[in-house]
Amino acid sequence: MKTFIRWTSGLLLLGCAVVLIGLWQLRARDAMADWDPDAARHRGKPIPVRTIKVAARDFDETIGGTAVTFPAQSATVTIPLRSSSVIDREVLDVNCEAGGEVKKGDVLVTFLPGLFEHTVRQREAAVRQTTKTLEAYKGLNKRQAITELEVAEAEVGYETAQLELAMSKRDLELCKMITPIDGVIQEVNVVPQMRVGDGTIVAVVHDLDPIYVQMDFPMERLDSLQVGQTAEVELDAFSQETFEAKVIRIAPIVSTKTRVLPIMLEIPNPGNRIKAGISGFARVKSMKPGATSIPAVALIKKQKKAMVFILEGDKAKIREVRTGETIGTGEVEILEGLEIGDEVVIYGHDSLQEDDLVNADWRGWTRRGEGNVAQASMSGF
Repeated sequence: MKTFIRWTSGLLLLGCAVVLIGLWQLRARDAMADWDPDAARHRGKPIPVRTIKVAARDFDETIGGTAVTFPAQSATVTIPLRSSSVIDREVLDVNCEAGGEVKKGDVLVTFLPGLFEHTVRQREAAVRQTTKTLEAYKGLNKRQAITELEVAEAEVGYETAQLELAMSKRDLELCKMITPIDGVIQEVNVVPQMRVGDGTIVAVVHDLDPIYVQMDFPMERLDSLQVGQTAEVELDAFSQETFEAKVIRIAPIVSTKTRVLPIMLEIPNPGNRIKAGISGFARVKSMKPGATSIPAVALIKKQKKAMVFILEGDKAKIREVRTGETIGTGEVEILEGLEIGDEVVIYGHDSLQEDDLVNADWRGWTRRGEGNVAQASMSGF
């Protein structure tokens, strides 16, 4: 009798287990229909998706490119063509050296002035002589002793003498070669007692405060560029620092080979700490107001086309869009194809098809709705 009871109990327990397993399989199949797009589509049930509404947002945009530093100004101090008969200039003093700082107007090199002073005295005498000659000719012309043509020739001689005197004074002034800009001396090419001729480069001066930075700006982002924008520059020689800069010039021609546009940034550089020729990376900052954007995960790329699923009622509709650049964090600018307020699918769109029934109540199908919150509260959570 006891054996019979044990077998009967065992069979009952086994039967209950089979029933429970069957019920679990039915619920699993129903759950699969709720979650699996193919199963839901086959049974005519809506496919669970999550959506977001298209909105206009303001974004801080950052665009980067390689960069290299340049002097703000450079001056090559050169001996100009002389007007006197002096063949060469002899260096008297050199008042600068490579690496030294100079101010605008500082005398860099002095030449012996003796021969140039002598030339000035000669031409001053010529001016005095031609002045007397012109006055005498004008008096004779009033008495009709000479013709107007002779007076005109005397005037030409006087003006020529004045011009030669001015040029000889310029040659004398150039016995002191000055720098036209503030800056740092790169090179000095003369030494005392050296004789130099016309066209000799005496020194090269670079203005490093402010320092300029040439950046290669990507051609595709030209609409985001304008003079006055702020930028950040990181230089290889100062790996732990970031320098604040601003856009001061934009080149008119894009490089067809590299597809970049050279732009010039300006960085304050007191003390000439940053030198020219340092490479680095620059980022131009700008505000992009009112940009229509969606999360990048919503995009579907097919055959070089960008598409998204939007909701029309309870159905999914596919729509082609034209995208801009990635902006913000994981956002893509939409140039065409969507309107403000459109509801775009951002989850569950990988398996969607045109006109699929969808369920966008994600709080409900993820069981995180208000009912579940209330139930959790009743359970003591």
